[in-house]
Amino acid sequence: MAQAASKGNCYLCGETISKTAFKKHLLEKHNDAAGDAQACKLLKVEGADEKAYWLYLDMPVSATLKTLDRFLRDIWLECCGHESAFFVGNYEQLSKNTMVGMLRDGLKLHYEYDFGSTTELTITVVGTLLRPKQRRSVRLLGRNEPIRFLCGKCGKEADWICCECEWEDQYPYFCEDCMESHPHDSALPIVNSPRMGVCGYCGEDDVYTFDPAPFLK
Repeated sequence: MAQAASKGNCYLCGETISKTAFKKHLLEKHNDAAGDAQACKLLKVEGADEKAYWLYLDMPVSATLKTLDRFLRDIWLECCGHESAFFVGNYEQLSKNTMVGMLRDGLKLHYEYDFGSTTELTITVVGTLLRPKQRRSVRLLGRNEPIRFLCGKCGKEADWICCECEWEDQYPYFCEDCMESHPHDSALPIVNSPRMGVCGYCGEDDVYTFDPAPFLK
């Protein structure tokens, strides 16, 4: 659906940074924990096919994949309580009780949500770092900027994806006004997620939209 997005927002300093430079930005600008710090794993999460959608986050080494699963459901995936699983290597399934500290740096995990209309993610263990000690287990560090689509009828920014058009390999994006006169009834809102347009996903659990206000001077 979407080509690789070039930029994302840093949730620690507010900067807009290219996806390719994001790792370097985090390591150079935000790897300076001192005092009561905790060891954590830096993770990059992206759509297995829809790589335009990506996240950087960190988790303490004692946190588990179950906690990561819950976070991914909240920000990107949850619609109908589907099953999910983490895999490594030749599709070896990992227990969700696995601590992220047991994952070696450089390891790539495969994650699947919903074994019917499946959304697949790639999770890369970028490295082991220190972060200021905090209560939250998953800290969102960066996220791709929302991807904009144009209405296939009038050219304005689109609000909806027509599921029937998508299934029929037709251009599926339409604005609010044009969707009202569109001949198909099956539509879902455009959201910042690789699960956009799948099953009943509407993004209602995503409370992680980037807010630039705290960084304005």
